[in-house]
Amino acid sequence: MLFRKTNILVISASLLGLAACSPQGPNEWVPRGYTYQDNTPISSPKPTSPWLDEAVTKDTENMAANTAAWQGAVFELIDGIALALPQDGSPINVVAAAPVTNQDLALDHYTRQALLQKKMTLTTTEGIGLKLSINSEPLSNAAALEQAKSAPGFQYVKGMSLNGLYLLTAKLTKATGELAAESKVVGAFPHEKLEYSRLPGFSTEPVSGLASPKPSHLNN
Repeated sequence: MLFRKTNILVISASLLGLAACSPQGPNEWVPRGYTYQDNTPISSPKPTSPWLDEAVTKDTENMAANTAAWQGAVFELIDGIALALPQDGSPINVVAAAPVTNQDLALDHYTRQALLQKKMTLTTTEGIGLKLSINSEPLSNAAALEQAKSAPGFQYVKGMSLNGLYLLTAKLTKATGELAAESKVVGAFPHEKLEYSRLPGFSTEPVSGLASPKPSHLNN
């Protein structure tokens, strides 16, 4: 009887140990582990940054306006390569340039919608059919701004506000690597959010994609 009770205690302790090791917060935060012989909490608190709260969009009208803006800009972008789109059912592989930001994900989504509405066939297999390389860059990026100056319908005025302005580009290439067509437009997304993703143990500042994050020791 005593032996059975001991087993129960051992099993219970094991379960408690496993529970303590499981993540205790949202996906972007992982506890730092155990601390012994003092009053330090077992898990360090979740980092707080104003942009974490700013990332939440609660105004549905703003969301609808942003969706309409993305759809309009992307349809204009695709119209720029319309003459080179395949008419024989050949597939198109849509690829967003790395590092992939929130805006690249939105561009990818609306690009696929636009192509499907044009009865195009899409694939995720490399080397088959045409490749459509897409990218988005905020005009706060000097290189993007320079490219945007020659985009159709965009007129740059020195000192103008660049908030919410993005350069969208699309390059359609054949399997041989030959450029079939390219297009660029400037989209105005006044309610668009900047990148808010981060990896555990890395910088709490918004990053431009997660291709090569740099460690931050500020919270260690």
